[in-house]
Amino acid sequence: MKTRHFLLILMILSFSLSLFAEDWLTIYNDDLSLVRSNFELSLEKGMQKYNFDNITSRIEPASVIVLGKGIRVAEQNYEYDLAGKYQILAKYIDKEVKIVTNDQSSLQGELKFYDGSSVGILESGTSRLIIINEREIQWIQLASLPDNFYTKPTLAWNLIADKKGKYPLSLSYLSGGFSWNVTYNAVWDDENLALNSWVTINNTSGKAFEDVNLKLIAGDVNRIRERYKTFARNEMYDMVEGIAMGAAAPSFEEKAFHDFHMYSLDQKVSFANNQTKQLELYPLQNVSAEGIYEYRVYSNEIRSIIQFMNTEDAGLGKPLPKGVIKVYKQDDDSNMEFIGEDSIDHTGRNEEIRINTGKAFDLVGITTTVESKTISNRVYEKEMMITLKNNSKEDKRINVVYDLSSNAKIIKSDLRYAFDEVKRTINYVVTLSANEETSFNFRERTEW
Repeated sequence: MKTRHFLLILMILSFSLSLFAEDWLTIYNDDLSLVRSNFELSLEKGMQKYNFDNITSRIEPASVIVLGKGIRVAEQNYEYDLAGKYQILAKYIDKEVKIVTNDQSSLQGELKFYDGSSVGILESGTSRLIIINEREIQWIQLASLPDNFYTKPTLAWNLIADKKGKYPLSLSYLSGGFSWNVTYNAVWDDENLALNSWVTINNTSGKAFEDVNLKLIAGDVNRIRERYKTFARNEMYDMVEGIAMGAAAPSFEEKAFHDFHMYSLDQKVSFANNQTKQLELYPLQNVSAEGIYEYRVYSNEIRSIIQFMNTEDAGLGKPLPKGVIKVYKQDDDSNMEFIGEDSIDHTGRNEEIRINTGKAFDLVGITTTVESKTISNRVYEKEMMITLKNNSKEDKRINVVYDLSSNAKIIKSDLRYAFDEVKRTINYVVTLSANEETSFNFRERTEW
């Protein structure tokens, strides 16, 4: 019984420690991330120096927030002049060094300068200034490492502790070096899109992250930089929001957050530095869609477009972060073939999404200006002829779109059209049989 109680106490203690030792990472679209960490420091009573180097190399020092009970940060310096030949020698100016050249001769004296291509030494005993080309130097011996020698970006703190002991600290800062984007892979069967979405995360921050709680923010970052600093400060003492259980695949939970959307991964994840990681954003969605052909007047192509509404009725209804949609289609031999791709912006629920998969090979659209005429100083008219050709073996329906300026209107048209007052476009729908060609005219009047 005592053994069981002892093991239970150990489990509780280890669980409590794991709850505190946590890292959180929130990544935005615009090379910006928020890093939050909870950890413990063993400190002596009073003021002392502490170098903390478990940070990214892209940290924004002015954004650093450190909080802890019974401890105060009296001074903070960000040391980023990292160790390298130039940096070390620059700190050894007027100090004793020994140089051995390629012919094994040696020289000892005070280092007076180093400019990257040559070294100046005030020789011991003679006080002669000797300049040596760097290419002639085999190695340089220093008496000791400089006091302010840093191999990694470091926050150098002067800390004041109330008493000797272990102190829990919470640290947050903004950093560059993280980015994320979404790739949507879709299979098109002329009626539905089987849509799968993947998040690609790139870590070039200079730091690896182990078992971090991950959040992604989709939205216009420049609207939230300062606001999110306040949000981070308010959340600094929050503990773990949830523990992932079982062996289920990681998945993102989406929720609205201020003017944008947040995607929280339900399991912890690890990132090596200079690593690209892919995670599933949403499970497979079957979306009802429509394929259309669109010809914009005066353009040189008829585009093949797949369009759908981002609604639950259509099979989706989820906020979609900006990204690239790649579309595939099954051939007669049951193999998937790539048919095109397009980019989308951040798209909320109930919005239309249009995917331009490319130019329709067998469809041709031509615009000819039949007549342009100045009626008066304030009135101008232009008549256009639209010629459409269907060189395929199937019937095709083509949407012809023309953009009207704010002071223009159509005064004559061979065919009926629809007018979109918001977009100020006129839209013709023309159906062509296989190997058919047709033409129609319309006339535009512009008044000033």
